[in-house]
Amino acid sequence: MTENPFGRAPADGVTRLIFVRHAQTDANANHYLQGQSDGVLNETGIAQAARIAAVLKDFFIEKIYSSDLKRALATAQAIAKNHPTEVQPDSRLQEWNCGDWDLMETAVFLQMVRDQGITPATFAPPNGETFHDVRRRAEAVLTEIISQSEGKSVLVVSHGDFIRSMISILMGIDINTSANILLDNASYSVLENHQGSWKILTINRIS
Repeated sequence: MTENPFGRAPADGVTRLIFVRHAQTDANANHYLQGQSDGVLNETGIAQAARIAAVLKDFFIEKIYSSDLKRALATAQAIAKNHPTEVQPDSRLQEWNCGDWDLMETAVFLQMVRDQGITPATFAPPNGETFHDVRRRAEAVLTEIISQSEGKSVLVVSHGDFIRSMISILMGIDINTSANILLDNASYSVLENHQGSWKILTINRIS
């Protein structure tokens, strides 16, 4: 059996971030946009949360941060049962606030995007936030988490668009390109900082 490369503490001076997207909700299953509306895990999502908890059981995890939205918090709490640390909820880790577009059918949203020729960098949902706003929020919370966790292995449970924003900040990827990063429900991605440079070690893994 291949040794789990994340089953022990990071090497001296290395900071490890493990990003987990929350498990499935009905909005995910039925292909609706889901921003900061507070959907709960559905039956499939509960099973996914148990599965990702089992996958990460033997990972070396010293801290767990989570969005305080129910779907993320439930996923984080399932993972935390196997680790000697409590979940630290943080509202700054919530999903993109897509305002009046929240719970819009994805097909309708994509047609609107095509018809209006808008890009992720120019999304401006009524009563919501732009992706530039999301990146500023992500940068602030990332800076704080990293400053408090230097040399540690930290799990962050959040949402698809928000995790894409965090990864793109660390890797220097622009907003439009970062939209191409695929993150499935209850998937994990691991990044490590080696001598001041972030590297993606694995992305969108479910096992």
